[in-house]
Amino acid sequence: MGSIKVENVDFSYAERQILYDISLEANAGEVVGILGQNGCGKTTLLKCINRSLKTNSGDVLLDGENVGEMSRKNIAKKIAFVTQTTNITFAFTVFETVMMGRYACAGDEGNTNEKDLRAVYEAMKDTETLKFADRYINELSGGERKRVMIARALAQEPEILLLDEPTLHLDINHQFDLLELVRKLAREKNLLIMIVTHDLVFASRYCDRVMIIKDGKLHHLGSTKDIMIPDNIEETFYIETEVSEDSRFGINILLIGKSKNNSDDK
Repeated sequence: MGSIKVENVDFSYAERQILYDISLEANAGEVVGILGQNGCGKTTLLKCINRSLKTNSGDVLLDGENVGEMSRKNIAKKIAFVTQTTNITFAFTVFETVMMGRYACAGDEGNTNEKDLRAVYEAMKDTETLKFADRYINELSGGERKRVMIARALAQEPEILLLDEPTLHLDINHQFDLLELVRKLAREKNLLIMIVTHDLVFASRYCDRVMIIKDGKLHHLGSTKDIMIPDNIEETFYIETEVSEDSRFGINILLIGKSKNNSDDK
């Protein structure tokens, strides 16, 4: 199925409230972009969705089931999370790294079986990482390593894929490659993919819907074409843009420069 429903979620770190009354619904086959300034709560929202963080109030429903009542292992069978950075310090091969994604599916004995091997093979084929299966993860480029992390997530055979700044620190050509892959996975695997990103241009091209968070609150949510308009972008990011329709991408965003109403000047 692969549906997420967030209902009136609040979250705080100690005395500092990060999220205020966030609600949204998303379904299989969609790519949903989560946009906003640094510190607005984007990554925190992803962590609340997969219950890495426990909400102060409100609910997150996964295919109608409250994640607060699910075990970590059962959540991992449905949701895979790829973080911003990759911290693998030991010399694992790419194959071994992707196989780690099968942990949530392992039986009590933890033994690898034919189903595990097939899932890993399919994940590596889909991400075009089979060609360096025997290489060590710490020998790869940033773009290659990011693909391996997505392969590891896909090896879980999830219904939902959460990506936190997937293009961070990648060369521009690898950014395009990665987001083409993301859109392909959503379409061909019928995955719900939610992406935290700062990149307005990529969000406008690759996301079906976007949500904009400002100061921890849901400011806008809807189709990319309806939400990514100059007024919404300026009030959130304090930059001027021109937005035009594009037969290839739906819309195209041109970044003009710093807004005259930039909050840094206030």
